[in-house]
Amino acid sequence: NVTLDNGTVVEKQDVSWNFWEIFTILRAFIFGNAATQILGGWLGACLGGSRVFGVAVALSALFSLVTPFLVNIGVVNIMIAIRFIEGLFEGVTYPSIIAVWSRWAPPQERARLVTIAFSGGFFSFLVNPPVTRFIAYILGWSFIFYITGILGLIWCAVWLTVVKDKPEDDPHISTEELKYLRDNLDCG
Repeated sequence: NVTLDNGTVVEKQDVSWNFWEIFTILRAFIFGNAATQILGGWLGACLGGSRVFGVAVALSALFSLVTPFLVNIGVVNIMIAIRFIEGLFEGVTYPSIIAVWSRWAPPQERARLVTIAFSGGFFSFLVNPPVTRFIAYILGWSFIFYITGILGLIWCAVWLTVVKDKPEDDPHISTEELKYLRDNLDCG
């Protein structure tokens, strides 16, 4: 909002992007995401899936935090680039988490784990629209990005502190659990 000298409050208008500009901004994320799927699996195997996953989500959360500022600048090409880069980060998440599970979940439990974990993504399709509409209605659209960005960074701090790439690196695992995993895993 802008307050004029006479005390009149003028609300800032939304950006004047047309349908194709908005469509391209939204699609840029998908193209970025698709571009790093194979890379995500390789990075997860080489660098450790938990770190790749955590850092990718953290960087995506940071981009979420700056999105309202960039939208207010109003340059379509900047938003397309930002959404593409955010998609690049998000694209490594699913493959890198598989690298973590390959070291933590025995084959006989892996399908159930993947089903439960990935169903959370589909559940979010049901939960996100009403929650984000509520946030936008009460606080304004930019707070959707601020809240999700901050929650994402908090979650990443916990993730990077707690989750280990290998069971033997976890100081909280019991000797019985470690033995069970070593006896039942098909890879190291």
